Amino acid sequence: MDGHDALTYYCLDLESDYINESVEITPYSYAGDDPGPYNLARSAFEDYLGEQYMVDSDHELYRPFFDNCKPADGRAPVWQILTVYSYEPDFGMDGKMVLSPLQRLMGSSQAWRHEEFHMGLRFGRVTEMVEYFDRLSRIAFQRGDRYWGFRFMARAVHYLQDSGTPYHTSPGTARDILKIPFTYRRQFRKISNYHKFHDRYTGYRLWRGYAPFLKAIWSAVPSPGFNDPRRLAIEARNRGLKLVKDLQSSIRAVAGDEFDTIDGFKGDRAYFDKISRERDTKELDSITVRFLSGMAELVKSYLKTIHSLNSKPSLKISRQAFTTVGS
Repeated sequence: MDGHDALTYYCLDLESDYINESVEITPYSYAGDDPGPYNLARSAFEDYLGEQYMVDSDHELYRPFFDNCKPADGRAPVWQILTVYSYEPDFGMDGKMVLSPLQRLMGSSQAWRHEEFHMGLRFGRVTEMVEYFDRLSRIAFQRGDRYWGFRFMARAVHYLQDSGTPYHTSPGTARDILKIPFTYRRQFRKISNYHKFHDRYTGYRLWRGYAPFLKAIWSAVPSPGFNDPRRLAIEARNRGLKLVKDLQSSIRAVAGDEFDTIDGFKGDRAYFDKISRERDTKELDSITVRFLSGMAELVKSYLKTIHSLNSKPSLKISRQAFTTVGS
């Protein structure tokens, strides 16, 4: 999903003293607790607050919506850490690896960690990624390292958002899934188009402060009874999965019937400028509002655990969350 930063930012209580707390920036020192593996080219994990923090293709669509200022005296506010680093898992740390022989059916190791399809076998491990970084966050807070506590928490928020993003829950409708064994390449191209359209449309609108989307996020209240990260991820997936069929129909209505067969859909700023001016997006917006409202409920539920993280015991984490193939 594009717009992780905006969704996270608009879920925060920016009037809270806690969210505005100034935190000392510390170096990464968790190799013993954080087995990964990660893409070695993207695993130094330096601080980059105040800098461009997204890949060029996303930045082309981006419009600044908050003051991403340089840290002062080696410190930064909690809201900035959560906002910026809720985008971090999309910047390459999960790419260019072999994590499972099944990942080739999803396209990449990045997809394996950011999506989860249940189709007899379970493809992807995004649920475990939410748990993994929640645990690392607890370890950091236990050590008194608030910067990495919040940075790991931001990563957990990212994967929680991915857990409920509709095209991260299923490779299309039931009919699409039935076609995969017979026309894999055609179906992969089709669903990639729909997936990319909705990801980028959502980010495009959020980064421009689109009122219906912001209202959906602001008005959401934490879901009672959801404070366990695994339960949150499973609930997010169930909610997102219910939207796939209607979402796909609404995208086709906006993008045109030929959208199924477009090769190499890019979805740049000019494309979505035109879509927002010339097409009727009411149904697409209505479904996206349902997604954002439900996701904001779950993200806010998770953020409520911030205070409790300081007192939870340290937990060791195995590689299984990253590399397991079984269910």
